Amino acid sequence: MTADPRDSISEFTEMTDEEMSQLIGSLFRAIGWGAFAGGGFFLILTIPAAMLGIVNTGKPAALLFAIFPLAVALAGTAIGMIVIGLPLTALLRHFRREQAPTYARVGMVAGGLLPFTILSLAKGTDSAALALSLFFGLFGTIAGGVTGNIWGEFRESRYAFDTPPEDDEPYAPTNPFHDMIY
Repeated sequence: MTADPRDSISEFTEMTDEEMSQLIGSLFRAIGWGAFAGGGFFLILTIPAAMLGIVNTGKPAALLFAIFPLAVALAGTAIGMIVIGLPLTALLRHFRREQAPTYARVGMVAGGLLPFTILSLAKGTDSAALALSLFFGLFGTIAGGVTGNIWGEFRESRYAFDTPPEDDEPYAPTNPFHDMIY
């Protein structure tokens, strides 16, 4: 087995600690903003209801009801990012086609389909589950689009130098041995 010295062993082993922290920070930032975009609308309803619950019952456990939409959106966004977003990143990285609009489009489609898939598996295909999945799919689409766009902007800015040139010449990575000699 011969190894081409131009090939990298692994993207992770060639990263500095600062680059790794930027990668992880951007991942969490994308998931957090996507969850807030998808579940934040429901806070308009749940925060006042939780405040009324605290006033009426005197128990602060009603605050759990207030953050429930964000918890559900955070779980769905994290699942979508792990199951769809990160494999998509590897695929787009391999083909050197990392662009923010591509991530956003895939995130919107996947975010819209995730609630439909989960409710179809849980409740079947009756009309009430279908209507509920379409309703939550709208917010999943928003969450997926925001998550994909933020993650795509980070990846695009980080790896813009790796994209092949736009002209007709094929992309050829540099040869480090040639650079050392000449």
